[in-house]
Amino acid sequence: MKLTLEITGLNLEKLLSCAARERVCVRDVQRVDTRSIRVRVGFFERKALRTLCERYGWEMREVRADTGWRAVRRMRKQPSRLVAVALFLGLMMYSSQMLWDVRIEHAGKAVAEIRTYLKEQNIVPGRLKRSISAEALREQLMLRLPDLSFVGVRWAGSVLMIDCQEAEMGEHVLTEGESLDLVAEQAGIVTRLWVLSGTPQVEIGQAVSEGQVLIRGEERAGQDSVYPIQAQGEVIATVWARGDARASLFTQRTVETGNVRTRVTVKSPWHERVLSEAEDFESQDSSLEIQPVVGLYLPVWREVETLAETVVIRDPRDTGDAASLAQGAAEQMAKLKCPSGVEILDKWVDYSMIDDEFVYATVVLEFERNIAVRAQGVH
Repeated sequence: MKLTLEITGLNLEKLLSCAARERVCVRDVQRVDTRSIRVRVGFFERKALRTLCERYGWEMREVRADTGWRAVRRMRKQPSRLVAVALFLGLMMYSSQMLWDVRIEHAGKAVAEIRTYLKEQNIVPGRLKRSISAEALREQLMLRLPDLSFVGVRWAGSVLMIDCQEAEMGEHVLTEGESLDLVAEQAGIVTRLWVLSGTPQVEIGQAVSEGQVLIRGEERAGQDSVYPIQAQGEVIATVWARGDARASLFTQRTVETGNVRTRVTVKSPWHERVLSEAEDFESQDSSLEIQPVVGLYLPVWREVETLAETVVIRDPRDTGDAASLAQGAAEQMAKLKCPSGVEILDKWVDYSMIDDEFVYATVVLEFERNIAVRAQGVH
């Protein structure tokens, strides 16, 4: 809420400077005449500006208030109206936390059964939204209604949206006697199972290995006969990704010993001659300086190469620091093996010191994913 104020006095530039120093935000400054300006300030800053004006002798009067501030003033004069508005806003906020409608789309013949189940669970208008779990409701509807291949439950304000898709019979395999199975892409423990077509070969809580058949591509046509069908569905399992790395227990730094040798060479575009030879050190740093030959107006220069002997010194690194470096590298390698955007559910870290040179770290990340893939070699 903003107020438009008119300030009259001398040296009004000082007012703006003082307001900035006192951190009073003054906006939309307009000069009315040589002795007056109009400004806009916030509701909570008007007192600070009034104090400045009284301190330095400026006169301040209110010209206009925003609609919100005028409404507040009217309510202050009529407390009953203020109470009514506060009560109305409170009721609006409370009602926004309640379920007011349920919309079911694309459920076909299952609409009546869905409404019956909602009534059994007391999911009716007037119930608080926080007492209804959309994910739990979705899973219960999927278990109760096998004729639906998909159920989505979400909130749209105070409306519970249930979007469904009716199941279709799986496509028959083109080659007679051959089935399209869904197998495990990697080892894991099954946590959720959703079968659209085919015969499930695993159950929740079962450990499966890579390549194991999860949903077989066949269904029973009678008591003793089966027919091939394209297996469809998802098998969500807890799986793991592992990363291994190591970090050295030493850091290396190079220092100069103080032994220095100099090699001097005179060069031109056509010829070069070594004036002072120097043998290289086994480990060295080198620097090159090019010096023009003074007094000769010819393209001749001198190169002075300085060779400084160096040695490599190994300093012991704190074991905790080395372990932290190894863990970070191993965890990064494990994350590279996880699908993009997956939620990490748990993490295990193991350290070892096989020798006196390195700390070895192993990180295992646990997450959930759909491991059902089409069996190789089946068309």
